[in-house]
Amino acid sequence: MTTAQFFESKSIKGEILPFLIPGIRAVIQNINVNELNNLEEIRLRAGKPLMVFYKRNDWFVAENGRLSRSLSEAYMVDQKEIVKTLELMSENSIYAYQDEIKSGYLTLRGGHRIGLSGRVVLQEGKIRNIKDFNGINIRIAREVKGCANHIIKYIIKNNSDTYNTLIVGPPQCGKTTILRDLSRMLSSGETEYGFSGMKVGIVDERSEIAACCKGVPQSDVGYRTDVMDGCPKALGMEMLLRSMSPEIIITDEIGTHGDKEAILKVLNSGIKIIASAHGYNITELKMREELLSLIKSAAFERYIVLSSRNGPGTLEEVVDAGMTPIYRLLS
Repeated sequence: MTTAQFFESKSIKGEILPFLIPGIRAVIQNINVNELNNLEEIRLRAGKPLMVFYKRNDWFVAENGRLSRSLSEAYMVDQKEIVKTLELMSENSIYAYQDEIKSGYLTLRGGHRIGLSGRVVLQEGKIRNIKDFNGINIRIAREVKGCANHIIKYIIKNNSDTYNTLIVGPPQCGKTTILRDLSRMLSSGETEYGFSGMKVGIVDERSEIAACCKGVPQSDVGYRTDVMDGCPKALGMEMLLRSMSPEIIITDEIGTHGDKEAILKVLNSGIKIIASAHGYNITELKMREELLSLIKSAAFERYIVLSSRNGPGTLEEVVDAGMTPIYRLLS
C-alpha cells in the first residue's frame, strides 16, 4: 500500500465506517483497498442491493466485498439497517439534527455528505421533517488540492485583484471541487502569480464547498475565508456584505430567482464574485432567464466552461464578457 493509499484508507475507515452498522461495515471493509480508496458514493436503499459508484459506474457489492454486475451476488439492505445507520450518523439523536435532515442531508466530520430520502412531512407548504427513511447516499469527500491550477490564471487579474467569474459545466464535472480549490488559492495567496491573497466569503447553501460539520469547515478553503453555511445565497451574500467585509464572494449553482439582484448588489458594493452554474455551454445559459439577464448586464468578466471529456475539470473554453474567446480546447 502506498502512502497516499494509507491516508485515503485511514480517512474512510476513520470517518465513514464507524457510522455504518456492523453488517454493512464488514461488507465495505472487505472491498479491495484500491477500489475502496477510489469510491465516490456508497448507496443504501431499503430492500435493494448495496451499491457503490466507482470509476463512473454503479456496482453491486457482494457480501465478501467483491464489486459485481450480478444482482444475485449483492448484499441486500434492510430498512432497519438504514435507520440504525442514520442513528449512528446523528450521534443517536436524530431530533438534534432535524434542521439538517429536513434539508435532505447531513455532513460528517471530514466533509462527507450524507444524502437522505424518505417520507417528507409538510407543514403549511414547507418541509418540516423527513421520516420513514428509505435511502442513504454517502458521498465520499476528497479534496483535490491543485485541481484549479489550470484555471486560476484566467481568474487572477493582477497581484491583488480578480475577474468576476462564472464557472459553467454539467453535473459531476468538478465545478464545486474547483470552486473549493480556488477559494483556498485566492484566500491563502498564490506565489506563482505573486498573488498575496484576499478576504473570501463563501455562501455555502448546500454545505458542499467548505463541507462544514457543526459549523467548522472540513475542507481547506484558505485562512482568510469566512463561511455562511446552509444559508440561502441571496441572504448569505447580504449577510457577508454587512458583517465580514469580504473582497471576493464565492457561491455555487446560481440561476434561481433572486440571484441576479443579490449578485448585482455584491458588484455594486465593489466586491468581486466567483460562482458556478449548471450548463453544457454558454448557449444553454442564455436559455435561462436569470442567467441571461446577468450575461446582458455584463456582471461577469470571465466565463469558464468545464466538462468531463478528459476527466472531471476538463477546461473546454474561456470567454470574456463580450463573448470573445480567450481559450478553447481543440476537438
